[in-house]
Amino acid sequence: MTEELSIGYTIKIILGLLVIIAVVAGIYLIFKDKIIVFFKNLPVGNVSKIFLSLI
Repeated sequence: MTEELSIGYTIKIILGLLVIIAVVAGIYLIFKDKIIVFFKNLPVGNVSKIFLSLI
């Protein structure tokens, strides 16, 4: 009986990880252009402005 439970939990964990990977990949594909433009337009020399722009 414990083998059945462990197999079931293993399948649930694998499915959960696949769903998380799919969601992260989908968000990346939707916002990849905006993220790339955001990081290209950041000032290179002034790190404090980067952190202040995130707040």
